[in-house]
Amino acid sequence: MGIRKNEFKKAVTSPAIIGLLLIFLIFNSVIIFQNSYFKDDLQVLNKIVSKFGYKIDDEMVDNFKEHYDGELKKLNEITYEKTSKNYSSVAEIFGESLYIEDIYNKEEVEFIKELGIVEAYYYTIAEIDEVYSNIDPMKIAEGQIEKYGLSGNAADTVRNQYKDFSKRFEELVENKEHKNLFFMGKAYKMHSLLFRTLVKTFIFEILILVVLITAYLVNYEFDNNTEALAYTTKRGRNLIIDKLFVSMATNILVATIILVTGLGLYFITFNYLGLWNVPISSYFNMEKNLPYMSWWNMSFIQYLFSGIGLIYACILLFTGITFIIARAIKNSYIVFFIFAIVFGLAILIPGMVPTNSNAIFIGGFTPFYLIINPFIWFMEGGAFFTFKYYELLTVGIWSVSLLVLSVLSIKIFKKQDIY
Repeated sequence: MGIRKNEFKKAVTSPAIIGLLLIFLIFNSVIIFQNSYFKDDLQVLNKIVSKFGYKIDDEMVDNFKEHYDGELKKLNEITYEKTSKNYSSVAEIFGESLYIEDIYNKEEVEFIKELGIVEAYYYTIAEIDEVYSNIDPMKIAEGQIEKYGLSGNAADTVRNQYKDFSKRFEELVENKEHKNLFFMGKAYKMHSLLFRTLVKTFIFEILILVVLITAYLVNYEFDNNTEALAYTTKRGRNLIIDKLFVSMATNILVATIILVTGLGLYFITFNYLGLWNVPISSYFNMEKNLPYMSWWNMSFIQYLFSGIGLIYACILLFTGITFIIARAIKNSYIVFFIFAIVFGLAILIPGMVPTNSNAIFIGGFTPFYLIINPFIWFMEGGAFFTFKYYELLTVGIWSVSLLVLSVLSIKIFKKQDIY
């Protein structure tokens, strides 16, 4: 136990690792604060949800319409007093290209802006059914096939996956998962901010630290020319097992620090009160031409924790990959560059596979590809990622493979000459 404590102490007292961790924490804070300029606008939805709930049904729509009509009447009382005009919508006011700050006082300006956001939600609710009636997963599949020039077996695989997803899409609509209020995706892009920008940044920061920490601990003796002393002690070659477990524990610790501080600051800055249980497949979450559609009925909080769990699984996978490389390359600095090369090749090689072969999909089932798309985990994600169990298969296959390779690596190390 004392050996593992000493190995752990080496990692957590390393100036390079501490320095990088602090830089990452500061960088994450900057990202969040740079995007906090619209946080007050988001509070409008929290008020709407507190009054009417987030589920969109006939009763909610009627109550919301009554509220909107009442607020619009108040608006016209203000505008008529100041400009002798009445408006049928807030959009008309902004369409006049006037500086409302020059006409109305601060309180009135805030009221107009808030009602503008309420109005956007009111009219967006009315378009949901039409949008989803025009979504055809099989047309999406054909679009993906054409986009990537797929043919033969590869094209058939995409069609089969989207055929399965069609059943899920029908279930999604039947469950009315799409009919729930959430932050306006096209206006604020909160899903991209959290999962595409912030979580993806967390992952790559964690990845850098995982490689550095694992390589540092595994090759510490070789880097400091003390291998002859360390591996001839009572613990001997079994020290490598201690290093592997300590690497895992330390990597999980630094990952937790990054995730807790980053997500903590994010949710302090952006208020999700009343929205935790909104399905992630809500229409309002849509940012581009197609809404986000998950393979399972997942609330926002379930999606978030599923993603966090996947991150921890990837930490262990990358620890294993780095451990195997470090056992073969007895230099911490070279290990980092070898890992970077492996990462690059894992991303590039699938693009060289013939587009008519199913082999083109195999390259996507790697932890390297997995971590670059956290915003579409567990979702319809295009030709290469719309596999129902894509994440589970990737983690499962690589976990077994790396476990076997790690055991073999340890056995070889115990027999090889360390000098």
